[in-house]
Amino acid sequence: MADSMADMPSPAAHHIEQLRTWRVRGHRAKPLADLVPGMQRSFKRAERQVGAFADAWHQCAPPPLRDRCRVESMRGGNARITASSAAVAFQVDRALRSGLLRALRSTCATAIAKVDVRVGAVHLPPQH
Repeated sequence: MADSMADMPSPAAHHIEQLRTWRVRGHRAKPLADLVPGMQRSFKRAERQVGAFADAWHQCAPPPLRDRCRVESMRGGNARITASSAAVAFQVDRALRSGLLRALRSTCATAIAKVDVRVGAVHLPPQH
């Protein structure tokens, strides 16, 4: 009888075992090979969106503005352009309000909701 008492778990141990069965296990880490295809699709989609907007920008923007700006990103219909100075950002904003945005929307394959212009570093082409 002493052996049967030793084999029985204590109430605390029984409670812990019961909690273990109810515990929701977290997601296990996925191998990198499982994540790569999803990342590839995401990058290709972003490349298509940014590439389409960049092509439209280079086609529609006036050369003085085009040379002093770079296309930063395109996400969810919001494009971001970086201008080399506040003066250039102002000129881009004026051009967008004066019809450049309309031209970009008609030229670009992806939908453009708005274009944000910010000031930042832009590598200017060498001048001769």
